[in-house]
Amino acid sequence: MTQKQIIDFGNGTETVYRTALYLRLSQEDGDKSESDSISNQRKLLMDYIRGKREFRLVGEYVDDGCSGSNFERPAWKRLYKDLESGLVNCILVKDLSRFGRNYIEVGRYLEMTFPVLGVRLIAPGDSFDTLKERTGGDFLTVPMKNLINDYYCREISRKVTIQLSAMRKRGECVTSFVPYGYIKNPSDRSKLIVDMVAAEAVRQIFDWKLEGYGNRTIAQRLNENGVLSPYEYRISNGGRMGSNFKKYPKARWAAGSVYSILHNECYTGTMVQGKHKKLSYRSDERVLLPKDEWTRVPGTHEAIVERNIFDRVQEIMQREIKTTGGECAATLSGFLFCGVCHRQMTIKSTYRGDRVYRYYVCKDCEKAGRSSVRISEKKAMAGILREIHDMSVTAAEVESLEFSAERSGDVKSLDRELLELQEEADHCQSLKNRLFGDYSAGVLTRQEYIDYSKYYSDKIVRAEHESEMVEEKRARLISEISDNSWIPAFKKYSSVTELNRPLMSELIDRIFVSRGGQMEIKFRRERAIRARKEAARSESVIGTTL
Repeated sequence: MTQKQIIDFGNGTETVYRTALYLRLSQEDGDKSESDSISNQRKLLMDYIRGKREFRLVGEYVDDGCSGSNFERPAWKRLYKDLESGLVNCILVKDLSRFGRNYIEVGRYLEMTFPVLGVRLIAPGDSFDTLKERTGGDFLTVPMKNLINDYYCREISRKVTIQLSAMRKRGECVTSFVPYGYIKNPSDRSKLIVDMVAAEAVRQIFDWKLEGYGNRTIAQRLNENGVLSPYEYRISNGGRMGSNFKKYPKARWAAGSVYSILHNECYTGTMVQGKHKKLSYRSDERVLLPKDEWTRVPGTHEAIVERNIFDRVQEIMQREIKTTGGECAATLSGFLFCGVCHRQMTIKSTYRGDRVYRYYVCKDCEKAGRSSVRISEKKAMAGILREIHDMSVTAAEVESLEFSAERSGDVKSLDRELLELQEEADHCQSLKNRLFGDYSAGVLTRQEYIDYSKYYSDKIVRAEHESEMVEEKRARLISEISDNSWIPAFKKYSSVTELNRPLMSELIDRIFVSRGGQMEIKFRRERAIRARKEAARSESVIGTTL
């Protein structure tokens, strides 16, 4: 492969280099000065080669918006292929920082790769030319410049990281792409506003999930209804998107995109950012952070989905619902649990002629050789309907009942626990107060006095800390059992004759099935319901006594 072209211009031969301009700009690297703009880089380099016959311009390669901390840049990759093939054997860059800011990688190219390929690199802004450096120049200045460029890039990266972190904590949107269903506010690009058209699709996705449809079925329904996928919708609104993973001429809804929407807490009005972290300023590779390290700021924008609906959908998906061959999950799937091992029960089907009989069974008990725990779907549904009707009657009876959460059994139990902790703290304080008298009387040595004093002080602090935790628990419990939202929820199902998944997810947490097919139903707001029942029984006893 010939790297140089020798041309006779009449007054002797000269080497002519097939020259490419390489231009790069990145706001991440702090390239904000006018002199660093692509147009100014181009002008400077064209002025440099003007009138010089040794350079024959064969191409221009531009990486606009690409960091110099690594060489994962589209234009640079194309240029490197042309260097390897011999189409280009000379690179012109404004200065070495335009070439790259990673001093290790830049040094490897200058000292190893380019000499082997016979490539010449010229940076007029740094008065640098590999041809002159190799023929006797001082090469020590180059590593120093590269090191300075690398340090500058690292400092810029650190400052940008700090700034973005502060913006995220304030609830400002710092991402380029916003979740489907939102757009950036034109008057404040750090805020989100609802995109009414896409938001309707988001609400429909959550509604279908509550009804028990699988992600693949939801995607299929969206496609059949002509709803544009997030990719196509953004394109239709003038957005720019890459197409590296596009399989079809028109991108369609898929189970994965539905799954992402259903898991995105942003739809509740909470800004969630900082899920990933770059491994290094030199690399674009990112790692997923633990959820407790994500930045969450509630109430930063209008919600598309109510919080209670979002939470119910999360619980439904956590149940790992399995379908029974249809497009919708079985009504009781994910709700029935074994009363022996507390594992989720599995639905099975048997056929007798044209009729299908479904039942739920605990596979783990079967594998362990224990007595089978099973119940027919028909029996389970009948039992659940009876319980719901009974609860509807209870809800109507206790709705107008005068109620005080402080009188509930669960709250009274915490009150007793608080009293015991207070008595323990008072007792330890009394014993501690006597120590100095015992020390003064010579009953205790100085070291014994110090040790006992510390022992009782620690017990007092521990009792006070536990008291604070119990008081917080008591406050949460009172708030929980004072919530009357379960009453209208049960009343509206007083005459229901058939179960469905929205009803199940609204009223029931889980159902434990014991041997013999007996069920223990755990309703949502279980403690609030129990407190109201206690109050109703108490009032009944008082009325009877009077």
